[in-house]
Amino acid sequence: MGSVFNRGTRRDRPNWYVKFKDVDGAWRKVPSGQPTKELAKRFLAKVEADVANGKVGILSDANQPRCGEMLKKWAGALTNRNAKDDQRRIERHVIPKFEKNLLKNVTLAEVMRWIDEQRARGDLSESSIRFNLNLLSRFFSWAIERGHATINPVRQIPQGKRPRCAPRGDVPWLDDDDKVRELFSALPEPINLMFYLCNRSGLRMGEAAGLRMADVEDLSESIRVRFSYEGPLKEDKGGGGKVKFVPAPFDAEAVLGAWLKTRREAEAKGDDLVFPCAWRGGSFFRKEFIEAAWEKVRAARGMTMTWYQATRHSFVSRNLARGASLDEASAALGHSSPVVTRRYYDHFIRRKFSPVLREGLGMDRGASGEVVPLPGAQDSRVANGEGFAEAKSG
Repeated sequence: MGSVFNRGTRRDRPNWYVKFKDVDGAWRKVPSGQPTKELAKRFLAKVEADVANGKVGILSDANQPRCGEMLKKWAGALTNRNAKDDQRRIERHVIPKFEKNLLKNVTLAEVMRWIDEQRARGDLSESSIRFNLNLLSRFFSWAIERGHATINPVRQIPQGKRPRCAPRGDVPWLDDDDKVRELFSALPEPINLMFYLCNRSGLRMGEAAGLRMADVEDLSESIRVRFSYEGPLKEDKGGGGKVKFVPAPFDAEAVLGAWLKTRREAEAKGDDLVFPCAWRGGSFFRKEFIEAAWEKVRAARGMTMTWYQATRHSFVSRNLARGASLDEASAALGHSSPVVTRRYYDHFIRRKFSPVLREGLGMDRGASGEVVPLPGAQDSRVANGEGFAEAKSG
């Protein structure tokens, strides 16, 4: 059984060593490189587990993998929805900083210096720095699971020291139905139909592009949503085939009827796309094409809104502003909880208060229903602050 001991001469800078019996039977004492005794014990437990499996307890630095090759290996295996964006960020921000480091040398102090360096450059927002930090944390979690590391230095950052995202401000949204109709008429078919569904039902762009014929068989109440483009929904983290339902607009049959009739005449059914792209062999419309069509129409009208702001964001903002309940809006969006919806749209919700909370002192009503003024409320001396000195002196 190995042991952990301190050889440091200063209490504020302990130097924790581990003692263990190596695979050749010899006892070895080596620095753990860990800042606390508890972490040194974890390091020792990993070393002894390696020895038990017939491996050398502690490899020399020359035989240990560098962060660069491990980061590339991890990034190449990413399969999440935003894998490409993550990979670009890793190549641009994470690998250049840590590629030559050994995993064991990426300490809390090294991570904090990286945060300071990103801030000093001035080309990244706090949100971007936080995103980069989360990528590094995900990498170390992966490395720990596969036995390449023992601690995640990002998780050691003290509370309040992480980069903070800027407070969310009010994002512009379309509150003019005439403008929505104008944009609908200007967009090419079927991009305009996707815009209609995103603006009136709260669909994401990929969800509209991924609709299947079986999902729109009954437009009397709701629309079934199962795909984002050709993959799972954003909420379907495990890829288990999650399904959600969004409200169908009252005029959905009238707006979509001609298009759906044409698709049915073409013998489209079941899992055939509602909006196939003809020049892509009937595959789904790519995000880049939809956005290009939107940019052209938006720019011609001097608008600065993104597709998201004019569609999904406008859908929830419009309905909450008009009195829809939070839980109903949350369910329509497919959020996991109304708490998530409130995080983004509380500026609409907090303006609505129950009459019970708004009860005032002058709420007593007379026989005809008018509000009875408070006693003395019509005394001009009270309004002018007079009488206070008299009361004080008396």
